[in-house]
Amino acid sequence: EDKKRKTERIFFHQLMGVYSVIRPGKMVPVELIDVSEGGLGIQVPFNAEKVWPTESTNIPIRLYFSPDSFMEIEVDIKNSRPTIEGGVRYVRYGCAVQQNHRAFEAWKQFVNFLKVYSDVSEKDSGNIGVGSL
Repeated sequence: EDKKRKTERIFFHQLMGVYSVIRPGKMVPVELIDVSEGGLGIQVPFNAEKVWPTESTNIPIRLYFSPDSFMEIEVDIKNSRPTIEGGVRYVRYGCAVQQNHRAFEAWKQFVNFLKVYSDVSEKDSGNIGVGSL
């Protein structure tokens, strides 16, 4: 378990589709790194020619749980830092989830579910195969 900034953070990596809406009709993928009730960590590939985001308030983040179903929250970027992962340069952002947004209660329940899940989940060792009935 990683304790940081007085809250427990649950780590993500390629679990669901996460996008930032950058203007009407246009989204860009962002990588969700970790979540807590009050915030989240995301990263985007570094691109000196196209800096993202251009503003640091009211950034819409969509979490897609299926190809046609998402929950949108809004975040404020609180900090950023460069990082390298797998030989690729990224910028990692620490964001605060806006508590007055209509989806904040759903966000809190989602994070609470992940906390409980992390307590009871088990690593799949691959010892049981999938077959037909």
